[in-house]
Amino acid sequence: MNEPLKLLLVDDDEVDRLRVQRLLHTAGLTAEVVEATSGSEALGHLETQSFDAILLDFLLPGEDGFQVLRELGAKAPRSPIIVLTGQGSEQTAVELMKAGASDYISKAKLSAERLEQSLRQALRLHLAEQQHRALAEALPQIVWTAGPDGRPDYFNRRWYDYTGLPHWPSPEGGAREEQLLRGVIHSDDIPACLGRWSESRQAGAPFECEGRIRRHADGAYRWHLIQALPLRNAHGRILQWLGTCTDIDDQKRASETLSFLSEASTMLTASLEMSVTLERLSALIVPRLGDWCAVYLLEDNGPARQVMFAHADPSQVPRLRELHRAFPPPSTALHGYPRVLRTGEAELVPELTDAMVQEALGPLEEPGDAQLRPGSWIVVPLWAQRRIFGALKVCTLRPGRRYTARDLELVQELARRAEIAIDNARLFEMAKAEHLVAEQANRAKDEFLAAVSHELRTPLMAMLGWTRMLRSGQLPPEKHARALEAVERNTQVQTQLIEDLLDVSRIITGKLRLEIRSVNPGECIEAALDSVRHAADAKGVTLRSELAPDVDPIHGDADRLQQMVWNLLSNAIKFTPKGGEVVVRLRRAEGCVLIEVEDNGQGIARSYLSQIFERFWQVDGSTTRKHGGLGLGLAIVRHLTELHGGSIEAFSEGEGHGTRFSLKLPLATDAQGKASPPPFLATARLETPVLPVPVLKGLQVLVVDDEPDARELLTVVLESRGAQVFTAASAREGLEKLRLFRPQVVLSDIGMPGEDGYSLIRRLRALPPDQGGQTPAIALTAFARMEDRTRALLAGFQMHVPKPIEPAELIIVLASLTGRHPQVEERARGSLA
Repeated sequence: MNEPLKLLLVDDDEVDRLRVQRLLHTAGLTAEVVEATSGSEALGHLETQSFDAILLDFLLPGEDGFQVLRELGAKAPRSPIIVLTGQGSEQTAVELMKAGASDYISKAKLSAERLEQSLRQALRLHLAEQQHRALAEALPQIVWTAGPDGRPDYFNRRWYDYTGLPHWPSPEGGAREEQLLRGVIHSDDIPACLGRWSESRQAGAPFECEGRIRRHADGAYRWHLIQALPLRNAHGRILQWLGTCTDIDDQKRASETLSFLSEASTMLTASLEMSVTLERLSALIVPRLGDWCAVYLLEDNGPARQVMFAHADPSQVPRLRELHRAFPPPSTALHGYPRVLRTGEAELVPELTDAMVQEALGPLEEPGDAQLRPGSWIVVPLWAQRRIFGALKVCTLRPGRRYTARDLELVQELARRAEIAIDNARLFEMAKAEHLVAEQANRAKDEFLAAVSHELRTPLMAMLGWTRMLRSGQLPPEKHARALEAVERNTQVQTQLIEDLLDVSRIITGKLRLEIRSVNPGECIEAALDSVRHAADAKGVTLRSELAPDVDPIHGDADRLQQMVWNLLSNAIKFTPKGGEVVVRLRRAEGCVLIEVEDNGQGIARSYLSQIFERFWQVDGSTTRKHGGLGLGLAIVRHLTELHGGSIEAFSEGEGHGTRFSLKLPLATDAQGKASPPPFLATARLETPVLPVPVLKGLQVLVVDDEPDARELLTVVLESRGAQVFTAASAREGLEKLRLFRPQVVLSDIGMPGEDGYSLIRRLRALPPDQGGQTPAIALTAFARMEDRTRALLAGFQMHVPKPIEPAELIIVLASLTGRHPQVEERARGSLA
């Protein structure tokens, strides 16, 4: 301290002022001292001059020492203030330091050495503070300071640029601190921040908390790490708090997103039941990502079907379903899930218009419909095996929330996990349905074989019995005619059974052919009536025909047409009791020939009308049934009708009300146009997208296959796209390499000697997560049946890819499973552009 100082000495006692001057001289300090005897006089000097330091007597007559201290500090913020007093306690010293004093010296302990030490420290700290503030102004980070009492007294320029708040002087009221926080800190974070700040001030310990600060430029609240350290003097007293606010929003959100997506992956892959998967998906979305959500799945060759609605208020879900049923958006809609299903591109609408909402939900006129009107939505497609099979919609109702590109990225990441889980659940449901169908087919086969055995043995018994009686000579001559008649009748029954079986076999194999020529349908009906008249008379059933004479011929097979009518008439006679009536009608109607067979017999329950044309189906298939047969007649009639380009329907008011069969066949002119089979429509497949060469860069893949050529091929393919490949020739070696290298994906064959791929995946999934138990796995196998795919998924594989596979397709599968598939991101960027 060689340069002369300029000091302001404020003391009403002349003796004390002379003493201070003498001590300065004794300490060897060169100083120009300006004296003042009161606080007001000192303030007057500060109006015209600046000082390196201020020496202030605390006990000035008629003045409050704390008030004078604050006024001098506000007037000369760049001048450190050292308080001198003859009275006071330790508590007084603490309060003085909180009020802005740089140091406190008792006059009883005042010495040249102590005075010099205090001045040097105060000036050094003051210089450091000025340097610090100059540095703080140049930093891009928010920097702030507070006095010993914790009241903020300085913010750098970055604070004002970020928050948009006006510059303000050092606060003098205690309420200003909380008012400041409420202006920029998120209301949910204020209690925790204030609580920790109070604890740190009282304990004199470093302060740290996380809070969201509002960015003035866009009104967004971003997470910041708010920290402060206490600066102390030589006596350990806190002189100042130095704080910073560091933007950690990206890191925090990234961490939260990773945690959320990890939780989502675990939840969504924990079950193969569709209902459970959709319920867990809705729990992940509502209310974290939105206030309500929906999932739509495409039906085969049909419209999209809503399979899940979830709302923050569960009581609103029935209303959402009702609106979807009453006002389904058209497939050509310009917005919403129809557009996404049509284009395959995600849709982000930060602010929805009334027209968009009405197109999606219809008119919202009910009193509670305000809880359904979305203000913003995100709709993303769901993909499986390079095709769209559904869409996920997430909506927010809150006026202050609008979805952004960041929200779209998160929903897309969730959708990638959801689409795998939903597709697996769909496959599982298909597998269950196929298993049920197979069980029903086996049961139907067993019942059919039992029926065939019964229907064949019944006429055989009569034929065998009567022939043996004839051969034995024990039958009286007057009964020979009856015996021969019985043999002939049962032979005809058995012949018809065999013909029906052969016809069904031809239908199943596609070998049933028609001899097409011009046919008079009236003649065919008359021939059929003649063939069943004896059976009707024997049962006591009246046959009646109403055949219009002006019916034009048709193009068809006369024998098969007669067979169709005969089957319908035989069926009607079988189920009509004695004294009943069967009517056959023929007339022309709307460009076609209409043949109707109606009876007043036992009728058919309405619930069975849609099944009676199925093969081997019977209303009563039990052993106690009244009527025999294999259940093939009506199925043959339906197929023959379709081969003629016609249609058949059954009508009945229920049991006891009879049945009417309506058979429509096109006239000759129309039949010619319908003779050719319908064109075959190939299933469309999406083109394989061109992926960037390094799409798998850095991805560690473990390939497990017992075939050396297969391992070599997979290694070359994957390494050409940037992947790091480890290979194993067996399941045991694969597990060893898994523990050694910890790959990110496992690509395994199924059929391997000793221990197959199913055993490998079971042992892999038995490992704890930190040892690779949740590593994604793909089954690459020549076992390509549906049951093989289902078994692989149930065993623990995420995907099943049948051999042989194109290298480009394998790259797409790996990129999709690991979130590196660029197709969705390209669509997202296109929608944001």
